[in-house]
Amino acid sequence: MKNRFLVSLITIPIISNAALLPAINSKGGAMVLPEGKLKAEIKHINFDRKNMFEGKNEVKNKENLNATANITTVGLYYGINKKSTVGAIIPYKNIRASATLGANAVEIDNKGIGDVLLIARHVILPMSSYGYQLSIDGGIKLPTGATNGSFKKAPNVANGVNTPMPTQMGTGEFEYKLGAGVSYMIDDSWRIDTHAMYTYRPKAHNDYDFGDEILLDLSTTKAVTKQVNIGIEYNFSYNTKTDMGNDTNAALRALLPFKAFSGNAGYVTPQVEWVPFGKPKIHFGFGVSFLSNYDLKEYQPLEKRRFLFRMGYLF
Repeated sequence: MKNRFLVSLITIPIISNAALLPAINSKGGAMVLPEGKLKAEIKHINFDRKNMFEGKNEVKNKENLNATANITTVGLYYGINKKSTVGAIIPYKNIRASATLGANAVEIDNKGIGDVLLIARHVILPMSSYGYQLSIDGGIKLPTGATNGSFKKAPNVANGVNTPMPTQMGTGEFEYKLGAGVSYMIDDSWRIDTHAMYTYRPKAHNDYDFGDEILLDLSTTKAVTKQVNIGIEYNFSYNTKTDMGNDTNAALRALLPFKAFSGNAGYVTPQVEWVPFGKPKIHFGFGVSFLSNYDLKEYQPLEKRRFLFRMGYLF
């Protein structure tokens, strides 16, 4: 009986009596799309960064940093056969920030298309044979996002650098991803997904290294009615320490609140999904991620909350 529920995707529902969907932040564990099916998904993330952290402590925001990010991604996924799904994710970023660096006021307003991600997933151990499903993922991020010239420049204190690098639209370099996921169905209304992803980042444009990344996701969702799912997940990220190369000197780096994430942080996300027609043809999700743990490698900003909304449509 379980086997007929196993038509799902990286970010897509399992077809069942209750339309059970994966968690809003998760990568869907190990599930893939049915052969010949196309899925479109829009996700929007909003967060503020006005709190500074160092190590395991929240510290004073010495530069009065106040940053807001709105990131919208459009994902398209296609089941090329019963065991494999491919996809593309296109982000649009809008980043606003203000801070005071010494006697200089910094105002940044950057927006545009970010780096496009191409991904693929293949099932290694199918649910029908093992009672759980295991898949492997691969991906490549294309350097499509702007790294200079299309946004406002920072003041003279930045020594001619176009903008503090974490606020640019892309890294200017290819990135390579490798991951694995596991999915388990407790019954047709309750699922558990886990996923791990490693990202290798070569030295990026402007001699700026964003650091390699490890992401871990653990989530569970349950259909409480034919139209409503609830869920909770834990998302952990670890980045090696960033290297700003020749873009800053030691004195400026000590002042600069704009830094790419380095260290580790975890978020817990309660959420709800509305499936208006009781089938995964169309669905709407909302969640709030709360910072639960962190240990950062240097003085840097971090958001305490993220607000997430997604809408999906299965063709």
